[in-house]
Amino acid sequence: MYRWKRLFNPEIFQGANRRRNYFEGWYFKCVSQNRKNIMAFIPGVSYGCSEEDSHAFIQVIDGSRNRSGYFSFPLSDFKYAQDKLELHFGKNSFSRSGLTVSLKNKDMSYEGCLNFESSSSFPKSPLNPGIMGPFGFLPFMECYHGVVHVNHRLSGVIDIDHQPQDFSNGSGYIEKDWGTSFPQSWIWIQCNHFEDTEGSFMLSYAHIPFLGRSFKGLISFFSVNGQFYRFSTYQGSRLTDLVLKDDTLSALVEGKQHNLRLTVEIQPGSRLKAPRNGAMIHALTESMNSSLEISITKKNGDILYSGQGTVVGVEIAGDLSKLISV
Repeated sequence: MYRWKRLFNPEIFQGANRRRNYFEGWYFKCVSQNRKNIMAFIPGVSYGCSEEDSHAFIQVIDGSRNRSGYFSFPLSDFKYAQDKLELHFGKNSFSRSGLTVSLKNKDMSYEGCLNFESSSSFPKSPLNPGIMGPFGFLPFMECYHGVVHVNHRLSGVIDIDHQPQDFSNGSGYIEKDWGTSFPQSWIWIQCNHFEDTEGSFMLSYAHIPFLGRSFKGLISFFSVNGQFYRFSTYQGSRLTDLVLKDDTLSALVEGKQHNLRLTVEIQPGSRLKAPRNGAMIHALTESMNSSLEISITKKNGDILYSGQGTVVGVEIAGDLSKLISV
């Protein structure tokens, strides 16, 4: 029963029967209303080649203070619910409804609780339970991706370095990854802060190994003005005009009914750990302060939305020659 529950609910813990070469992590983005606190908490588990290589963890990426931190926990401290997104790491907890953190080292401390309200979940159906569509049912993918909340409101206070920071009326976002390793190369862009409307956008473009070969895989969505647009390789969408020059990335996403054009101005980021064969030994950089220009049009050229986003998360990692001409 739990196996089927996991298959149709990607947000819950998928790794109950895994003890080697496996990772699973969730991404909880939290931004205060005044945008003076821009951060993400990344709880997860890492199973390497042996018990000595295995642990639970919470990563913190603090875009406002240009820093990141990695907090390790024994696997015995990790607890989870089988029927919903509910995770516990010692005194720390994460769910669809909020988070509680108690994290401290010599460089930083985070202590407090946030509630998630007025949430917008990623739409799903029995035949399409997550953003990966039919690929989510395949048992041999290197990395799986899920989106939980495309947007929610925050309330609560977190003491950061012993100073209270109010997140009330701020906004957040939740997604996750699981599998054996991150791709050899990928581009990830996420924004749920638009200047003139409520909206949420995510794009992931990666080099995907598949049955002894490989392909360039795209998954993306744009929720804006009450409409939800999806673009993916399995739907026949493709990414073209992909150019990275200096710190500017531009691309065109062509779907069957709509086109999406974006330009991202990438700002410096902080270092994070990423999985390779389950072990958190790969390094990457994530920016949380980038900016985005985006438009979506019908195939006849009619503009449905054109605007700007801020507090944009960006990762560009790995062997980009597999994706892009730099």
